Amino acid sequence: MVMRPRSARWSLVAALAAGMLAATGCEIAEVTVAPPAPAVVVHAVLNPDALEQVILVEASLTGRVAINDNRDFNPLDPIRTAGGDPIANADVRLLTGSDTAGVRATETRIGTRGTGRYVVPRAMLVVQPGQSYRLRIRTSAGQLVTGATRVPGAPPGWRAGALAVRTSTFLRDRDTLRLEWPAVEAARTYAVRVESPYGPWALFSDSTRFALDGRLRNFLAPGLPSVFLPGFRQTGSIVAVDRNFYDYNRSGNDPFGGTGLISSVQGGIGLFASVLELQRFELSVLQQDRAPIDAGWRGVTTTGTDVLFDLWLETPGPRFSALSGRRRTPEQFIVGTLADDGTVRLATLRGTSSADTAGFFTGRVLGDSIVGSWSTRFDPTGPRIFRRTSR
Repeated sequence: MVMRPRSARWSLVAALAAGMLAATGCEIAEVTVAPPAPAVVVHAVLNPDALEQVILVEASLTGRVAINDNRDFNPLDPIRTAGGDPIANADVRLLTGSDTAGVRATETRIGTRGTGRYVVPRAMLVVQPGQSYRLRIRTSAGQLVTGATRVPGAPPGWRAGALAVRTSTFLRDRDTLRLEWPAVEAARTYAVRVESPYGPWALFSDSTRFALDGRLRNFLAPGLPSVFLPGFRQTGSIVAVDRNFYDYNRSGNDPFGGTGLISSVQGGIGLFASVLELQRFELSVLQQDRAPIDAGWRGVTTTGTDVLFDLWLETPGPRFSALSGRRRTPEQFIVGTLADDGTVRLATLRGTSSADTAGFFTGRVLGDSIVGSWSTRFDPTGPRIFRRTSR
């Protein structure tokens, strides 16, 4: 095959295109394409340990309605406040065996408005490990969506609401978190999850053993932050999941990714799956003291109250280093930075999420002291001087 030079090829293409336009008299015009009909989107994961089973039903976004995505999130109105379009007044039922009537879910309402959030409490249906369940949704427009799942089985001695939390101290620069759990029937795989202030870290495991190094980074969060932060109490879990849950979460809607999103419902799009929690754990994360900032810090508020912080240099950097820690009483978690000029910025959190800030302190390390002030929006009465003290 003889290849023409690139310039010659492009000249030929241009000439052919011009000839086609001249021959057909084509004109480029704007064409308005009608939006596609909305599909029913479902998200429901049965959990025998939950007090209620929640089924979310919404319409796919096609541009036909204006969405306000600036609302504060409301867990009782999760679809609308997350920028979705809930489908209200649907007939949503969970069924078992040969039952054709099933248990009808009750829709959560905000005032007189439906939310697309449908609930079946345990008093109406006790979801059992190892059992199969069907979902049937009929919208007021007549759309029918169905699905089926089999709940993973339970290990001997498992009881709903009786799962103990294993607590331990975890030195992240020395320890490895070693997890082990029993295999259960009907589990496609197992999900290992650790909560962190920058979002959860999670991974599927086909094994029933897993080891997490204390220096692990969270590849699911921007900037690859550490999973374990000294000063924090971090929770985690091991969950057996069915095939529907696994397929849905391992797939995506990238057009270059092959199969795209793997839906487990018929007549719509989405997920009807089941899980069983096998283990819960809580870690009090610490780190060996190595930097001058690694210490207890004591200050006194303008009202005379002692405040005790524990701080650690969490990740060193060339210009800025990450800090983490906690206030002792009442317990409150801290994230922040230390600049190479000694400037310290600390954010105290309301819970364990870095996005939920309760207070903001800016100061400077001066010998055995940190001197600064609190943002007037948060805690103007907080200590302005902290002195290094023993832990």
